[in-house]
Amino acid sequence: MNWGKRVEVILNHKTLLAFILIFISVHSLWAGTTGKLVGRVTEKGTHKPLEGVNVVIVGTYFGAATGANGKFAIYNIPAGVYNVQISMMGYTVVHYKNVRIIMDLKTVLNVQMEPRVVNLGKEVTITAERPLLQPDITATMHQISGTRFDQLPINSFEDVVALQPGVTADGHIRGGRETEVLYLVDGLPIRESMSGGLGSELPNGSIVEMSVQTGGFNAEYGNAMSGVVNIVTKSGTNRHKLWLRALDDRLGYQQSNKTREYEVYGSGPIKRGKAYYFLSSNLRLSDTRWWQDMVPVFGSPIEKNLNVISKLSYRFTENIRWINQFLYSRWDWREYEFRWRYDLQGLPPHKKRSYRFSTEIRHILSRRTFYTIQLARYNIRRLIGQGDKNDVNPDEAYQYQLPWLYFIISGNRLWWLDSKEINTVVKGDFTSQITPIHQLKTGFEGTYYNLSNDLVKYEPQTTFWGKPLIDRALMNFSSQYHYEPWRFSWYIQDKIDNDVIVANVGIRYDRLDPRARRPVVEWIPVTKKEFRQKIKRWVPSSIKQQWSPRLGLSFAVGEHGFFFVNFGYFFQVPLFDYMYTGLKTNLKKGLRVLYGNPDLKPECTQAFEISYKQTFRKEWLVSVTHFKKDITGLVDTKTFLATDSKSLDDGFTQYVNMAGARSYGIELMVEKKYSHFYSGKLSYSYMIAKGYSGSVDQGLNYLMWGFKIPNKEYYLSWDQRHTVVVDLFLGKPKKYGVDFVWRWHSPRPYTYYPSRTGFLPDKNMQLEPNNARMSDVSYLNVKFLWTHIFGGKYPFTAYLDFRNILNRSNLLWVDSSGRPGGELGDPAAWSVGRRAYLGMKLGIR
Repeated sequence: MNWGKRVEVILNHKTLLAFILIFISVHSLWAGTTGKLVGRVTEKGTHKPLEGVNVVIVGTYFGAATGANGKFAIYNIPAGVYNVQISMMGYTVVHYKNVRIIMDLKTVLNVQMEPRVVNLGKEVTITAERPLLQPDITATMHQISGTRFDQLPINSFEDVVALQPGVTADGHIRGGRETEVLYLVDGLPIRESMSGGLGSELPNGSIVEMSVQTGGFNAEYGNAMSGVVNIVTKSGTNRHKLWLRALDDRLGYQQSNKTREYEVYGSGPIKRGKAYYFLSSNLRLSDTRWWQDMVPVFGSPIEKNLNVISKLSYRFTENIRWINQFLYSRWDWREYEFRWRYDLQGLPPHKKRSYRFSTEIRHILSRRTFYTIQLARYNIRRLIGQGDKNDVNPDEAYQYQLPWLYFIISGNRLWWLDSKEINTVVKGDFTSQITPIHQLKTGFEGTYYNLSNDLVKYEPQTTFWGKPLIDRALMNFSSQYHYEPWRFSWYIQDKIDNDVIVANVGIRYDRLDPRARRPVVEWIPVTKKEFRQKIKRWVPSSIKQQWSPRLGLSFAVGEHGFFFVNFGYFFQVPLFDYMYTGLKTNLKKGLRVLYGNPDLKPECTQAFEISYKQTFRKEWLVSVTHFKKDITGLVDTKTFLATDSKSLDDGFTQYVNMAGARSYGIELMVEKKYSHFYSGKLSYSYMIAKGYSGSVDQGLNYLMWGFKIPNKEYYLSWDQRHTVVVDLFLGKPKKYGVDFVWRWHSPRPYTYYPSRTGFLPDKNMQLEPNNARMSDVSYLNVKFLWTHIFGGKYPFTAYLDFRNILNRSNLLWVDSSGRPGGELGDPAAWSVGRRAYLGMKLGIR
């Protein structure tokens, strides 16, 4: 089905069309990639408000004039850093440098102008300072500017997300599963809808602003239960710029991943005032920490990752802008498993390709009203294995080292995959500052999915302790499906801001049509304890829908403090693999087939948070936040009787909504704004995460192990009780500096249930999930930077980036007997040791 037909399917649906008509009737709304600049201009000395002052954002068409009360407001400004000029006849011109516009929020600029009497040419230039308090925030939000990416010892934006309070190192936010986070690039999602992984990466140099929302979020954000990561990328300006960056960790000693990375990005005008371009790309090559085993077998590099983003914008008029964007990511890699160390050729190669085309119209109807229309097509393809799927033969299973069953010594892993998803998105957003106090937002999003999955996968059954049961039938996870579901959402919200109290009040509607059929199963008794399964008929799966209210409220407490509270319901569509996997597969006795469920209900979270922030001496910010989340309808697996079963012990597993979880905790943060040659942030998070299921395949695993499924809450594997993150910068940002990032977290839980043989448990113990804890984890990363501008126009930065500079061996996992790395002593149970990267960055402008 071509792109046009996909759009036609979306628009032809009666319910969706009705909502679009509602949308058109109120005009439209916009996702959070812009902010606004507000303030008041007064005369210096008398504090008299000045009317008719021109406030202009230099190099753009954005501007406003002050009213009788001296106030001004400029809306719909793309997030970024700008220079602002304030001018009026008879007064000294004032220039503000480095005014930062933050997505979804307002930047306040209060100006005092001095009467110009003698020196007609006099102008005043002021460097704007970012305020520590952002009074119109009604939920926890952390903003990270693109310049911080150059200073921090990180590889990608995911590393920056992991440094925020309430976020674990592997991406869990406030006790939720890692697939509960929505990632947006310029307002459009980049997460895979089938498997839940990230479908795209970005060069660091392409990012102008990133926000991480870990608490409640407004009604415009949906299909996420734990957090929203919103990234805004750079655009072209009236000056041509070119930047080159390179790094390498091959510095002549053994502690190396043999990693090198190259990045280039440039921007500028095609036609000044009309058309602009931006292009960025990075290539990362690595032999991984296992290069001594992998390179002799496969050659170098073991991992390859290429990312490209391009943007072309054209301004038809001062009020109409057309933006076209292209994202491309490519991965090629091989995974390493210690058990396969002597048969690495048997592990299949992995590939992933993704690209996204998007086009966008931004139309400013008036100074207070604007809308955006976006159309995008996102293609993602994942490949595992080589050759044809028919080459995967379950009768040719790999061989273990006998009699101990330690290492695999011959054969190939029985795994082949060709997965494709094409997502077509139509999105419209509208914003209107209907009064000085009320900002109305409304919008819609329709997504049409074209999903196909062809999987051949056989795995041996294992004991709880990891021993393969070579005398049992292989677990068959094979599946083949093609479905075309669609999803629609609509929201409306009002932001009420009277400079004392700010309220975000909104409601969101989500609707999913799986467009699949499910079997109606009849159980026919043969004897008292024997049954036969009969598929009576196939019926359409039901349409899923939900209304989700959102409420956020904040108000000032004195001159230097403010308080907010947030409450909301959050809705997330289950991953499509859980809905469609094996749906049309014949249910065969003994294979434990994973069976999808197109009638899975949405997973839901009810979240609450309350926070207080206080500034001291204009340089320090202290905040304390309490949060609580209740999660229902989490996906797990449940066992049912198989076709022609003769025993209640036989069965297959199906995805069902049966798991629940809850989390709560406190976050403390102290932030120091840059002054006196240093800045920094210290955060401490206390969190408890409990639930009935630690993974989506828990039911299947317990069935295979022969254990009873837990029926009570337990601490989840990501119950990271105490977390401390310190980020300290010393130096002058444009000359030299050093950035320290220290991350520590308390021990995580694991299940202690030892076995001497690996097949039978200790008779004196009962299985209790996550009843013990490992050791604590600590990393200290340090980045040294030196910058110099050659010839006044060639900025050059050299840096030395140390990861885990103390070379601490952090324990990542143990087996159920408490042994690091299990019976094989797998070195992957320990974190990567010290690594050092030497890098440079050169600008041409």
